[in-house]
Amino acid sequence: FFWPRCNAVHAMRRAFSSALSRDGASALTSGRMYNWRVRAVYSALDKAGKADGPLCAEDLYSLGHLDQYHYGGTDACDEAAALLGLDSGSTVLDIGSGIGGTSRYLAATTGCRVVGVELQPDLCEAAAALTARIPGLSDRVLFVQGDAADPNLTLPTPAGGFDHAVSHLVNLHLPDRGAVLAAAHESLCEGGTFVIEDFVLVARPTEAEARTLLDLVKAPSVTSIDGYVAELEGCGFVDIQATELSVPWTVWCRARSDEYSLTEAEAVALHGREVFETRQHFYVQVASLFAGGRIGGVRLSGRKPGGHERSLHRGRRAQALKARTAPVRILESGASFGGGDAAA
Repeated sequence: FFWPRCNAVHAMRRAFSSALSRDGASALTSGRMYNWRVRAVYSALDKAGKADGPLCAEDLYSLGHLDQYHYGGTDACDEAAALLGLDSGSTVLDIGSGIGGTSRYLAATTGCRVVGVELQPDLCEAAAALTARIPGLSDRVLFVQGDAADPNLTLPTPAGGFDHAVSHLVNLHLPDRGAVLAAAHESLCEGGTFVIEDFVLVARPTEAEARTLLDLVKAPSVTSIDGYVAELEGCGFVDIQATELSVPWTVWCRARSDEYSLTEAEAVALHGREVFETRQHFYVQVASLFAGGRIGGVRLSGRKPGGHERSLHRGRRAQALKARTAPVRILESGASFGGGDAAA
């Protein structure tokens, strides 16, 4: 289910996991995969004449991938909201909330309340600051900086737990994905539901692709869909459905790469040559990963069992183990039918 069985790849994975365990935030930001986006968002707002003062949610949605850190942009958020049935009474945990794009969009479009958890301090601070500039939104969206799998992390959890959890392109970066999935399960109320979008292995990657995943994408936890589902089931989730997104993600990543190359003059003027070239290289390499057909995407949805459902399952197991041996009264005359096999 997991990584190709070659020593070089396993050694890289161990090294990267060790780096994350020492300092999770710096291991991701050192590659400039996300920290440049904080500067980029403020540069884009400044260019639009909105460096200060109130914002509307659309001011940020319009920034595309600077606001929405996943594939498909706000369409992916709309699909998650529809799957989960979000409305003004819903509470949502956004795991790996980044600069807050998903949290803000879901709250603004459905009226739900969202708590976003983000490991990287600079992203979490920017998420809170940008959200505070949108009138009426900051009372429904809150960001907490920390490790979602940390048992000591204090979250403003609703009584009984969150109704829903979402996670878009986050878990691939975690060396211990199972710990975050287990924490999500613990955070949900009975019967709570989730939507996850993530990288998966469609086939065994080449060693070059495995290196790109580890060194550039910083993704030590990419498995087959079956492996992912098994891990979710191991955490206690049920009714899991997997929808492969490899084809639309391949198209989306190629379009992102091609379109970004066409904006070179504008991007360099706005963000600088170094950011442009780093970002262009990243986009080209990720597009190539998906084009190879061995790396793909998936949307996973499922739920935490409810209390009555667990009681039913316990009853079924107990009933299956119970042999009916006592005579069963059939007629009002007192006639009975013997137990054991006959009673079955």
